[in-house]
Amino acid sequence: MIKGITLDETLSPMKMTCGNCGGELTVYPAPIPEGTRWCPNCSPAWLKDFAIYLMNQERSKRGLAPL
Repeated sequence: MIKGITLDETLSPMKMTCGNCGGELTVYPAPIPEGTRWCPNCSPAWLKDFAIYLMNQERSKRGLAPL
């Protein structure tokens, strides 16, 4: 039996591997612009804050508390 995934889990950060350098990164699910799934070594400094902002907007639309 496959465990169902909750909306809260869907809109929470996930650990992944960078597609560019192989480093670890945190992905913030939301309608994030293309090119934002790189690790902090491969991304501009402001990108993490922007991704968190977008993810929290999506969480708010669905009645979930911001992370």
